Amino acid sequence: MAILLKVKIIFFIIINLMLLMLLYNIPINSRILDSICIFKNVTGNRCWNCGMTRAFLSVLHFDFNSAFQFNNKIIVVFPMTIIMYLYSWYKYIIRDVNKK
Repeated sequence: MAILLKVKIIFFIIINLMLLMLLYNIPINSRILDSICIFKNVTGNRCWNCGMTRAFLSVLHFDFNSAFQFNNKIIVVFPMTIIMYLYSWYKYIIRDVNKK
């Protein structure tokens, strides 16, 4: 039981470090990120969520001013996303430990 818990925690650390390295290497001002919004491509108007991807990447680069300029809702959405993400990992790691 304790070994399984340690393996899951190590798996959590490795996966999240790889994910952070991958996300950190995505350029924020890429032309690809300009055309990612389907709503904007179809209607020509910005949606309420436009700029959120670039805002998330800016937060990961610790550029909070740019993140707020891309989408000011990042103040609420980013912490909620992190909490939900960590909670899902917590449920995965603890799931088998509490069954026994």
